[in-house]
Amino acid sequence: MKSPVRRNLRTAVLLLLAMGASRSAVAQQTRAKAPPPVDVTLTTKDGVQLRATYYASTAGPQAVPVVMLHDFNETRAVFDPLARSLQNPPTPENPSVPQIASRAVLAVDLRGHGGSKSVQAGNAAPIELEANRLQQADFLAMVDLDMEAVRSFLVEQNDAGNLNLNSLGLVGSGMGANVAILWAAKDWSAPPLPVRKQGQDVKALVLLSPRWNFKGLMLREPLRFPPIQRQLSVLLAYGAEDKAVADDCKAIEKILSKHHPEPPADRVEQMKDFYVFAPETNLQGTKLLTSDAFGIGLQIFNFLETRLGRQAFPYSVRKYP
Repeated sequence: MKSPVRRNLRTAVLLLLAMGASRSAVAQQTRAKAPPPVDVTLTTKDGVQLRATYYASTAGPQAVPVVMLHDFNETRAVFDPLARSLQNPPTPENPSVPQIASRAVLAVDLRGHGGSKSVQAGNAAPIELEANRLQQADFLAMVDLDMEAVRSFLVEQNDAGNLNLNSLGLVGSGMGANVAILWAAKDWSAPPLPVRKQGQDVKALVLLSPRWNFKGLMLREPLRFPPIQRQLSVLLAYGAEDKAVADDCKAIEKILSKHHPEPPADRVEQMKDFYVFAPETNLQGTKLLTSDAFGIGLQIFNFLETRLGRQAFPYSVRKYP
């Protein structure tokens, strides 16, 4: 039986399609159903065995990749309904309405969470990580090491013609939202190489209840970084009735809104690239996402289609023989 969240998201997307909201050229092709999700293991440079689920796309080198990062003491499972809907958008009943293209989604258990608790360094005995015992260095390693392993996997898929890494979107909840912002800044800090593209792959961020500072994952510096301020499309969502979270998110909104002016009324669909959704609720993060009351899943779905699916980001191979 399908979950209520997934069923409601599917219904809402069908309504969106019926209204003719998608104009993606890729989406007009007849699309085969995507293969079942597969669990994969990504090994970090310090030996952490990251467990992840990969939802492969059918759109080949034009597929938009989306990485999903959970909150503290959660796992990648919280994103499964949204990931499946992005991988297999519902087919519109009206054949004249363009089909939204399949996305390539990677949902990751960050170190110390879910299945990502084993560290195997050389011939030493495995070490077990627990979320509640992680230190600041462990949280920073999520950005520096976990996300580098994620990128390596995406590069392999990109070069195999299974997705377009240059149109990368990150969806993060709570802790995962902080990791997403910090890694996006790192991605945009990578120096250009004369022979191949490196970095500047992240084009959109979905931030569910980020915090100004979560266990050392501080946002002050990345939010001062011009590419984060100006180059990325951002959807910020949080529950307005939790004062602590709302204050942090309003501070983030204040910084980003200066660099994303509201476009003219007749150009909103084409130009708007900063969205804030703050319903009157105490729910935050993935609890806000999975609630049937607020339609956050559809907001994310439409945002990714508008800011990534309908944009023309060139594809390029990253590794050379």
